[in-house]
Amino acid sequence: MEGSVAKYPLVKNLLWDSDDYTDGKKAESAPGPGGMRIVVLTTGAVRRRYFVQALQAAVPIARVFVETRDPVPPFPVDHPSDAARKAHERQAFFDDSPPPFDTIASIESFHSLNEPEALAAIKAIRPDVMLVFGTGRLSDQVVGLAPEGCINFHNGDSAEYRGLDCHLWPIYHRDFDALKVTLHRVAPELDTGDLIDRRPVPLRPGMKLAELRRAATELTVDMALAALGNFATHGIFDATPQSRRGRYYSFMPAVLKDLCVGHFERFSAKL
Repeated sequence: MEGSVAKYPLVKNLLWDSDDYTDGKKAESAPGPGGMRIVVLTTGAVRRRYFVQALQAAVPIARVFVETRDPVPPFPVDHPSDAARKAHERQAFFDDSPPPFDTIASIESFHSLNEPEALAAIKAIRPDVMLVFGTGRLSDQVVGLAPEGCINFHNGDSAEYRGLDCHLWPIYHRDFDALKVTLHRVAPELDTGDLIDRRPVPLRPGMKLAELRRAATELTVDMALAALGNFATHGIFDATPQSRRGRYYSFMPAVLKDLCVGHFERFSAKL
């Protein structure tokens, strides 16, 4: 994380002073020295706890709003590769002991972040920036609480793959160049907002599929710091319209994930 901050010196304008910590957490709702109020809208997944913990080491997070609803796919999706991925992330991010989210940051949990109680709680923070990472579709009322600063991290190349499991669908299609993370403004249609950043996920020879989303999450932290540094300077995220609108994908069925494991590991063996 220190390396990420060093690469984006403008983020230093947002750093917490040591006095802003209480028992290892940031003071609730307080803006950073630059006055920017940042909130994160996310879920309780381990990788998203890591994202908040890593980001919070460099920038002030006024509050984390956790969405607890978990849509049920209409067909089987569980696969041994999912268990392997979760085990790898638990070990890599938290030495196999992920802490409760409320020991990492100041959080509020809601079934849906679109419900009136959630909207009121977010509004009370008066956010300048809302970092969206893994929630369901947000209402216009939520997005409107930070119209210049509501941005979403999409685990895929939105020019080709929008929606769900967009780290898997490119592998199924053997489209390995589309293994990217996209950062864009939130728009009414999923994953179509103006483009802020898009980067390839770092891959290495012999990499396992279970390691892919860890690499994407670490990249997401790096992209967040770069974007926040830009916002701190200009008061807006530099963004351009996306040139292409990718196809929308839903959950990947379990029966297709065997193919993804084989496709990816044959590909990474040749890197």
